[in-house]
Amino acid sequence: MLTAVTLLVACQDNTKPVKTDLVVLYTTDVHGACLGFDIKHNAPARTSLANVSTYLQKVREENPGRVLMFDTGDFLQGQPSMYYYNYIDTATEHLAAATYNYLGYDAIGVGNHDIEAGEAVYLNRLPQQFQMPWLCANAIDTRTLGPDGDLKSGEPMFQPYAVYERNHLKIAVLGMITPHIAAWLPKSLWPNLEFQDMVECAERWVPYIQENEHPDLLIGLFHAGGDYTVNNSDLDSYMNENGSIPAVTKVPGFDICLLGHDHQERDLRVVNIAGDTIAILDAVTEARKVGRIDIHFTRQQDGSYRKQTKTQLIDMADYEPDSTYLQTFQPYVDAVNAYVDAPICQLTAPLNGTDGLVGPSEFVDLIHETQLWATHAEISLASILSPYEVVPEGEVTMRHLFSLYKYENQLFSIEMTADEVRRYLEYGFSMQFATMHSAADHLLLFANDTAAKPRLQTPTFNYTSAAGIRYEVDVRKEAGKRVRLLSMSDGSPIDPDKRYRVAINSYQYSGGGNFIPNGLGWNQETLLSRTLDTTPVDVRRYMARYLAETKVVTPRLRGDWKVIPEARWKAAKERDLKLLQANQR
Repeated sequence: MLTAVTLLVACQDNTKPVKTDLVVLYTTDVHGACLGFDIKHNAPARTSLANVSTYLQKVREENPGRVLMFDTGDFLQGQPSMYYYNYIDTATEHLAAATYNYLGYDAIGVGNHDIEAGEAVYLNRLPQQFQMPWLCANAIDTRTLGPDGDLKSGEPMFQPYAVYERNHLKIAVLGMITPHIAAWLPKSLWPNLEFQDMVECAERWVPYIQENEHPDLLIGLFHAGGDYTVNNSDLDSYMNENGSIPAVTKVPGFDICLLGHDHQERDLRVVNIAGDTIAILDAVTEARKVGRIDIHFTRQQDGSYRKQTKTQLIDMADYEPDSTYLQTFQPYVDAVNAYVDAPICQLTAPLNGTDGLVGPSEFVDLIHETQLWATHAEISLASILSPYEVVPEGEVTMRHLFSLYKYENQLFSIEMTADEVRRYLEYGFSMQFATMHSAADHLLLFANDTAAKPRLQTPTFNYTSAAGIRYEVDVRKEAGKRVRLLSMSDGSPIDPDKRYRVAINSYQYSGGGNFIPNGLGWNQETLLSRTLDTTPVDVRRYMARYLAETKVVTPRLRGDWKVIPEARWKAAKERDLKLLQANQR
């Protein structure tokens, strides 16, 4: 009877249009591309929110009162400008807030790199500066949990959903984030949060929205990618890193879904368990594309709407930057340029990041030197973060350091035996190097080396090396049997029973690359029992301090390790680097 009454009321609602149209636009993974100027590389940006401004004005003029604009998150990291307003100038209105407010976004999602900025930024300061809600239903405030600690009893830290009206239509937007934060970020950055499975979260909020809001359109605004098979997952995997498609297919009610996180371009349709079709877009990164969905609504006899959707990914390189936008935010460009152009030291020779892909590297050794200096550790473990960057000879500035060290990683000091260091390295080199059965084989482990664009099997930030201990990597041997420890770097013998103080970045410490859980087989309890301390600031700031103290830096190899047999290594590394560099051009 209640259903019949509801349908009767809907049919008699004369404020609802018989036919109407709506345009939904969105960006994702902007990663600091807000200014029309790439501060990291000191050059005009190919695309940024300045281009989006031009396109957005055009669409709004063509569709007055019928446009909604969203972002799915990861806007607080990626350019020196974000770093500057996250941590250096905390008094001025944050650049992200200023630009998103200027463009009039209706809501934004929360990404893992937004959480990475820390609670002081994402919770205590920034949401109050934004004129639109931050939406994220599955980031649960642990202070609201019941005595059993069940996430289902807790409330979201951020607003879970928002409701809008356009042309007398009611549009609801539900936000969610990838639940894999714990695998990448240390708990110190999100002390009062836990992350809920996306399907489980949708099962709570979709019925609630339908019963309480009765929307004509339900949009999923998700910072989680479209490939739900990553990490050997499937549609039914719990806590799937990319749980967007599982959520919209297993929980009926969504009409369209806007994705982010994986930096991929997608325009597809999926069918949910009720047989309904959902339009899905994934709009890549750095404002290169704007996702657009045009929706035509036709009211049916029961008062509900039949919705026809047209999806597009609009290339922002086809639109000139908005000159008024550029002028408005030029003071931000000037302030950040002044910060990044401050001289730090002199470099007597260039540093080339590519060497780190194939063996010992002066570029990576400088990171090791910084980590050892900052933590007073005996051994350092470091990732290959910037393989295609070059820091030129001459004056080094903060701008160069943003190329040298891309991420806002903290440093942890943990206790490891020498054999645990060996196992850690074995795990890393199993992802980096192939087994060379002959001199003609590849050194690097390629997923595809025959296509027009050869692809490494593993992201380079999951490569690793060590300093403070001497070792050899024999690429003739199978993965897991390649590393032979020789001595400590000063020539002293290795103590097999000693637990050494080891510096490790926060990404790998938190489980990134699975070095800790898979390479070492440690659970969280073991990791915590081996943790000595963490640094209060990020690696890049320590690097700036270390270089400033050194004043004149001469790049050098520490000589901690080598790849053998040397002749086979030399020939193979030249071939593989040429293959990679041809793809970079």
